[in-house]
Amino acid sequence: MNRTSPSARALRRALVVFAGVAAVGGFAVPRAAAADNTMVSSSPAAGSTVETSPPSLLLTFANPLGATNTVQVACNGSPIAVGSPAVGLDGVSLSVTVPNPLPKGECVVSWQVSQPDAQSGGSSSFLFTIANDTVATEAPAVTTPGAGSVPATASTTAPTTSSSTGDSTTPGTGSGGPLGLSRLLISLGVAVLFGSLVLIATAWPEGVEYILTVRFLRSAWLLTLAVAIFNAGCMTAQITGKGIGSSLSPTSWNGLTDTTPGIAALARVIFVLLTGWVVMRPERVIDPATQLPALALPGLAVATLGFSRSGGQLAFLGYASGIAHALAMAVWLGGLILLARVVLAGPGEEDLVHAVRGFARISTPALGITILTGFIQMYRLDWGEIFTSSHGRVLFLKSIAVGVMVFLGVAARQFIKERVARVDAMTGQLAVRLRRAVGIEAMCGVVVLALTAWMLSLAPPKVAATGGNTKGLAANVAISNDEADVVVRFSAVVGANAVRVEVDKPKTAIAGLAVDFSPPANTTVPAVTLNVPLTAAGVAVLPIEQGIPLGSPGVWTVTVRFGTTSIGSKTVLITDGTTASTDTTPLGVLTTSP
Repeated sequence: MNRTSPSARALRRALVVFAGVAAVGGFAVPRAAAADNTMVSSSPAAGSTVETSPPSLLLTFANPLGATNTVQVACNGSPIAVGSPAVGLDGVSLSVTVPNPLPKGECVVSWQVSQPDAQSGGSSSFLFTIANDTVATEAPAVTTPGAGSVPATASTTAPTTSSSTGDSTTPGTGSGGPLGLSRLLISLGVAVLFGSLVLIATAWPEGVEYILTVRFLRSAWLLTLAVAIFNAGCMTAQITGKGIGSSLSPTSWNGLTDTTPGIAALARVIFVLLTGWVVMRPERVIDPATQLPALALPGLAVATLGFSRSGGQLAFLGYASGIAHALAMAVWLGGLILLARVVLAGPGEEDLVHAVRGFARISTPALGITILTGFIQMYRLDWGEIFTSSHGRVLFLKSIAVGVMVFLGVAARQFIKERVARVDAMTGQLAVRLRRAVGIEAMCGVVVLALTAWMLSLAPPKVAATGGNTKGLAANVAISNDEADVVVRFSAVVGANAVRVEVDKPKTAIAGLAVDFSPPANTTVPAVTLNVPLTAAGVAVLPIEQGIPLGSPGVWTVTVRFGTTSIGSKTVLITDGTTASTDTTPLGVLTTSP
């Protein structure tokens, strides 16, 4: 056996230790796949914690970048879609838009860049942590010349809080479901009042002598009045951002006068209240001296439903067809419900037969007008985009329900023509069969009303495209300098705000355009960021229905930026009412990030 010297054995041991350290170090230390370029900074910074999702990412490198670059994001182990990286004017920075808010947790950003000569420039990754989820709402389509339609995102940058009374402090929060329910109930209520009185006036004058008729009309009026007040309160809560409970008082309804649907809701409360003059003495509807005002009051209440949707193409035609649609619907549905609940409650004399025959005469043209005007509204609001928008898809469901309703209506009218025309009195068996038929038809009508109320909570594609529901934009914030020419107009009220963003410069290569609304000092309301995905000069519109929530009066700061590069800011004074003043002195161009 050969023996080695102590010095040789020591050398071998040193080589083994060195190799082990090198191997462990190779696994333990993260390194770039290629060291040609390195990232020197980022926003968010590597290893940092941010409150909510950033609207964009900015990576700055040591050496110039080529044209082929890739940035990927994974949060909590799941890949997240982000925009394509754009090289900045400095040649060493990459900006990436974040179209949808990133979730709470750890996010890993992986990058791979190229050199100006198209060779690989290296790759690596970094991570940052998001402390809170971002509350975000998707806006309907916004129009950009030559660029089609793209979505905009409005997001708040602080969590939602609640007051001790249960009213949400975030503007508009919690009013959506009750508002939709109130729309359904108020449509049904005013339809029952008007349709019942029209049927009594035209075919059943004896109805005013029945105590059941008087009780039905008075009960319907009281419920409709309560629902009208509730509907006005829900609309006020949506506009002002206050709770529904605190918005039920008429003294808080001043914000309703800012929008056409709001004015219609106020008028509806007044007309329903005045209809009590008729229902307390129903004989006024058959007295020639009082018949016109007796029908006009509930008719005007129904007509206000035609103003529930503002904007869109051919707005005047939309209002006219909307009013005709509401009146015809009320004659048909209100008459149906009076038949089912009162006329056909049991057997009776010849006057009940006359009521059924009279309803068959007036309901057929009313149903035809309802369908025709509904088609006009569909053409104005959804034509060509029925299956590509949420509003259009709900409209398709409504069309199916209307088809079923028409089929049942035609069958019921045929039965009335064949059976009721040959009788002189309403037998108990005939009343039961007719009540079942008209009851099913009335239920289909209620389903149609529910789908209509659902549609009112959605923005039709052609209304969003025309920007017709951004009326009343009081604040005008203009940022103009060598880098950009941007105008931001918004409602400037406490609550939901419609926004219009006009970009004249730069003409192309826009990435990460966002508008930040920072709240007044010493307030706890959240800031709001509006991501505007324009890629070229144009106009983006966010309608009032999906407006940004500004939760406090005072001096707000409006900042326009591309990614993390601030272009400029201005202050806007927002009052608790409906007026606003804009500071015309710009704060100047803010410091540009590297």
